[in-house]
Amino acid sequence: MNKGFLTNVLRRAGLMHAADRARYALLRFRNRRPNQAFRAANPAVALPPDYLMYESFQLNYRKYYEGGRETAQWVRDHLARHLPLHDQHILDWGCGPARVIRHLPAVVGHGCRYTGTDYNARSIEWCRQHLPGIQFLLNGIDPPLQAAADTFDAVYGISIFTHLSAQGHQRWYDELLRVTRPGGVLLFTTHGAAFRAIMTAAERAAFDADQLVIRSNVDEGHRVFAAFQPTEYLQTLFGRHCEVLEHLPGERQGSAASQDVWLLRKR
Repeated sequence: MNKGFLTNVLRRAGLMHAADRARYALLRFRNRRPNQAFRAANPAVALPPDYLMYESFQLNYRKYYEGGRETAQWVRDHLARHLPLHDQHILDWGCGPARVIRHLPAVVGHGCRYTGTDYNARSIEWCRQHLPGIQFLLNGIDPPLQAAADTFDAVYGISIFTHLSAQGHQRWYDELLRVTRPGGVLLFTTHGAAFRAIMTAAERAAFDADQLVIRSNVDEGHRVFAAFQPTEYLQTLFGRHCEVLEHLPGERQGSAASQDVWLLRKR
């Protein structure tokens, strides 16, 4: 059965959040032994509560921590192609429980400053309590951010547009431009053509017509709220006030797909 068809049935029935909670319980059970082993081997590593980790990523402690470090290196390498990473102020938009940003001081360094922002108050409180040296801000599901105009030299959002409505795309893109200095670099990942295989026939038709595809009937911003962005749609959105530096399409390998990567420079 097509995954998109199944999830749309659950959405129409109002059962998507319940199904996601059931999945959380299953993953918590499956991962209990490797997670216990990781915690025993790494007692000094601060780990967020299980549901906060699951909401923003998966429920595997090793993947959260070691994979977060690898993603921080990935962010560094992408940004470094277009921005000298010395004495820069970097924003993690949608930081969750700091899977990536907690590693940036070690993998970037060079006098850079780091700020994370998220709409989940519990995640931000956990980050503030456990990760000194990084500023954490709380925002709403809608803008604004608690930051002045032209504050940041670089902004990245990993799989954040993928959980926003059409209005959310417009509002947040405008807000991120407001807080990014002229010449600053923005990095986003999105659901591109590599995800066509999990769409319904109607969703594929809309996607191929360059329309934003939204799966809602759940809380916007939640992990089960899904958006799929055709290239033309994002080129039009990002082309306002930014130069598209790179668009790296995602790839599909069997049942897995990687997201598209977009790098922009604010004019």
